[in-house]
Amino acid sequence: MITKLTEIGINLKGRTSGQFKTTCPQCSHTRKKKNDPCLSVDIDNGVWNCHNCGWVGSVNGTPKKPYTRPEDIKSTLSDKTKEWFKTRGISEQTLIDFCVGESKEFMPQEGKEMNCINFKYYRGEHLVNIKYRDAKKNFKLVKGAELIFYNLNSIIGAKECIITEGEIDAMSFHEAGYRAVISVPNGASKGSQKLEYIDNCWQYLEGIERIIIATDSDEPGVALREEIARRL
Repeated sequence: MITKLTEIGINLKGRTSGQFKTTCPQCSHTRKKKNDPCLSVDIDNGVWNCHNCGWVGSVNGTPKKPYTRPEDIKSTLSDKTKEWFKTRGISEQTLIDFCVGESKEFMPQEGKEMNCINFKYYRGEHLVNIKYRDAKKNFKLVKGAELIFYNLNSIIGAKECIITEGEIDAMSFHEAGYRAVISVPNGASKGSQKLEYIDNCWQYLEGIERIIIATDSDEPGVALREEIARRL
């Protein structure tokens, strides 16, 4: 594994096993912060994932196609939408803090464009994904985009954090004064729990000493809670 990873240009920094972050041979030389460790590497399994350019792959197979990066949507919220959030206890300042937007988006569940709330997923300064929610509670993430925790930047440097089942749940904790709070990107469901977003964000959870898992108490919520706890 070590030889193969080195041959493709990954700087292992003298490591021989484990998971760590290093610079990316695909994009670091083009960035202003050339020394920013944006490439996550798992030496034992021979896999890597760049959180800046989306370069991912494995020494045992063909590298995957880079993740799709959504275009940022510059939009303001209507008074009607702000009022709806207000009924949920979410203030306009919290909407600003979370960069919540509003736009017209084609929703496959309805087969037409719908007015949607935009929940934007950031890693650092980079927009990684967007979840769209219409008035009928239909949801859609950007096709081919990376799955990460919502509000991921909030747990950088934290010793304690909260994991919720939805974006509005995370915003509610923020409203109540809990700043280190993230949400899973795709809710809870029955059956297999792949939790790809933990694989993509494990570095952010490494130094956290206490994690509170605040999912719903229904069957899917409990299953999600138990699986997140098992992984962590």
